[in-house]
Amino acid sequence: MELFSYHLVRAPVFSVGVRLLSSSSLRGVAGLRHAECLLPMRMGHGVGRLGRYQVRLLALFAFWENETFLDRFLETPPYRVFTRPGWHVRLRFYRRWGKYTGLDDATTYTEFENPEGPVVGVTFARLKLSETFRFARWGKPVEAQVRDHPGMTRATVAFRPLRTFSTFSMWRSEQEMLGMVHGREARLDGTDHRNAMKERRRKDFHHEFTTMRFVPISEHGDWPEPTRLLRS
Repeated sequence: MELFSYHLVRAPVFSVGVRLLSSSSLRGVAGLRHAECLLPMRMGHGVGRLGRYQVRLLALFAFWENETFLDRFLETPPYRVFTRPGWHVRLRFYRRWGKYTGLDDATTYTEFENPEGPVVGVTFARLKLSETFRFARWGKPVEAQVRDHPGMTRATVAFRPLRTFSTFSMWRSEQEMLGMVHGREARLDGTDHRNAMKERRRKDFHHEFTTMRFVPISEHGDWPEPTRLLRS
């Protein structure tokens, strides 16, 4: 049964930089169908603020043939950075919108649809560089909306220079996540995400974009900051 995982690893700045520049080298890992190494950022901070960038954290999003290959990777990682303390969650994939190279052939396990417990949402995008400032203007308030929503339990936004962007968020329930997505109750959920979706439909920010939804199977290690969010 296919499996996804999302990791946050504490690491020296140099190690983070090396993995960002050479994440394609993970393609040789047994059982790893696709991987994205990314730099986490504090949600809702301006792109020009140095404090936004978590340069001592590395995010890894990985698509595995099955859980055995993930266990082997963690037992004998190909690079020292993955032996360092961190956190990860294991995920079953059940719904998708859009397309993104390397992830389009993942199996959707429909038996996990309509979950009663926590859910995870992940987005990936290849940004059109000409849309960078427009994307940042619409994206910042959405990050703050997610960060401050009472139904969210863990979240981060991450990127790899120059045009790969991703979000990760874990929610107490699918209903609360969808409330935020659609702005069902404006005072509780906010409307920035709904408005940003309308703007993207009007004029797309991206070459590729996908939204994926998962059920978390198990959580391991410690979330990398004492608060529940990557923010100051």
